[in-house]
Amino acid sequence: MARNFPNMVDYVRDQLDTFAQRDLCRVDSLVFSCLSYLQIPDEALPTLANGGMPLRSLYRAEWFDAMCGKAYDPQSTVELLAAVAASPRFRGVRVCNYEVRTNELAEQQFSAITFVLSPDETFVAYRGTDNTLVGWKEDFNMSFQTAVPSQVSALRYLERVAEQTSGRMWTGGHSKGGNLAVYAGMMCLPTTRARLATCFSHDGPGFSAQTMADPRWQHTARLIDKTIPQSSVIGMIFENQEDEYAVVHSHNLGFAQHDPFSWEVDGLDFAIEERVGTGARMLDSTVNDWLATTTPEDRADFVDAVFSVLSATGMDTMAEMRQNWRTTTPKMLRAVARLDPRQRQLVLGAVTAVIRTYQRAPLAANQRG
Repeated sequence: MARNFPNMVDYVRDQLDTFAQRDLCRVDSLVFSCLSYLQIPDEALPTLANGGMPLRSLYRAEWFDAMCGKAYDPQSTVELLAAVAASPRFRGVRVCNYEVRTNELAEQQFSAITFVLSPDETFVAYRGTDNTLVGWKEDFNMSFQTAVPSQVSALRYLERVAEQTSGRMWTGGHSKGGNLAVYAGMMCLPTTRARLATCFSHDGPGFSAQTMADPRWQHTARLIDKTIPQSSVIGMIFENQEDEYAVVHSHNLGFAQHDPFSWEVDGLDFAIEERVGTGARMLDSTVNDWLATTTPEDRADFVDAVFSVLSATGMDTMAEMRQNWRTTTPKMLRAVARLDPRQRQLVLGAVTAVIRTYQRAPLAANQRG
């Protein structure tokens, strides 16, 4: 489907000045964050581990399927890769320190990659959630754990890159990657934090009150640049920073606005909206109120229950479940019926709260108008 609005791919094609001529901005950060979804082919790994390679060297047709096939939007990711390979701003950026780690037992899905803009400028990009159940469960685990495995890995990765580089650093990511970028910036050594210019979170979930009570949060809050679409769902979870985020115009609807390729770009920045939509505010209030009034044990039971239902399908990814919905839906319904009464009550209570939120949304929108 042809686009009729400019997005980050158009930004890369149109903006020809180098990073030496113009400093890194939040649209650049989204570009690098989306490139972190690339699955680097095995034959490129030795080079990335030994000084890295120019970004343009990744643009090889024989690698497209392996690199982009599991990305958030495979076709748009190939277009983005073509644009950065041709761009005088991006093509010479060096790519190195690729790390990927998936551990179902530890409920971890983690990946990060480093982009070296110059000898004294480095961008650390964290991959967001992929299609796997283990990746999504780790996201949900953030509701009752103060340091999920990927957050710990993100911190270690940042410190390792800091030891190998000098000068200014940025961190960034989309979805869970944004949360990891901010967490690493909060928990890193003071010497590393002093080098951080900005921690970019693009529709990434926020943090619990317990995490934000950490004294290190106060040193990190000023570094955070958070962007969310007007109907944000993921980015509004644990959003306790009030107005400390920019709302980006997306051409998609509802949850589909999480797609970063749907975000409109206006010149050197995103097209900014005044506020999030009514539905997003209501869902944010519903979810966060539920999180605030339940114990960590309740949240753990809820997450275990939800993913026991999803696992009953026998599928490893969300995409497989969607594609086979005729067979997976009955299996999930049977799994719900097998839950113990307490777990079933938690799951049905959460679903009911979300449904009521969307039933009230049209009324609230009419009253506002």
